[in-house]
Amino acid sequence: MRNLLLAGIIYGALVQTVMAQAEPFRLDMCNDTNTSGWSFYCHPPVEPPKDPAPNTPAPPSTPAPAPAPHEMTYTEQMMAYRKLIDETKHRAILNPTRENVLAYMEINKQIADRAGAFTDQWQRILFETPSLNANVSSPLASAGIGVYQDQMRVAREETFKNVVNQAGLMFIFEGDERCGICRVQGQVLRDMEARYGVTILAVSKDGNGNANYPDAYVDDGRLADLGLDQYPAPQYTTLLR
Repeated sequence: MRNLLLAGIIYGALVQTVMAQAEPFRLDMCNDTNTSGWSFYCHPPVEPPKDPAPNTPAPPSTPAPAPAPHEMTYTEQMMAYRKLIDETKHRAILNPTRENVLAYMEINKQIADRAGAFTDQWQRILFETPSLNANVSSPLASAGIGVYQDQMRVAREETFKNVVNQAGLMFIFEGDERCGICRVQGQVLRDMEARYGVTILAVSKDGNGNANYPDAYVDDGRLADLGLDQYPAPQYTTLLR
């Protein structure tokens, strides 16, 4: 009886082994720990890349895109336009055929039209933006010039009257025989002295006299000390403080 039981156990184990060996491989068995014997099927071998067949022409390369056209700046356009004007002008001068001269006349009309359009736009902007209009601070119209000059004259006179209370003028001259303009300048300074009360210190550079300042001082070397001995005398009506 015991031998029969042992034989039955052995038979059952053999049957299970045969059935396990007869079960086909499945992809879902790769994660099963009981199928380690089948694990070499879970990672198929990688085939090496095939070498291209000899004398096989390479695939055509894609052509590079054409560069975008260069957009000229306004400065470049102006330089090109000036070059066209010069070329048209020189061609008309050196070869004055009817066609060449006509072409130069036409391009001159274009220039005049462009200048007129620019001037019109300029005037519109001046009307709209008074701060850019120089005529506001310094009138150019004949009606405004007189008023502006009178205002400036009054302002200068008031300023000069304030200055003469603190300073005077040094008139450096050469004799009338040698320096005709010194005589004229002396007359102007004499009028200023009488009108505004400015103090004039007249100095003769060469020792000769001036008709308007007969009692002028004669330079004894002080002009060199002041750095005024190497310059033309009429240019130095110097403000003294």
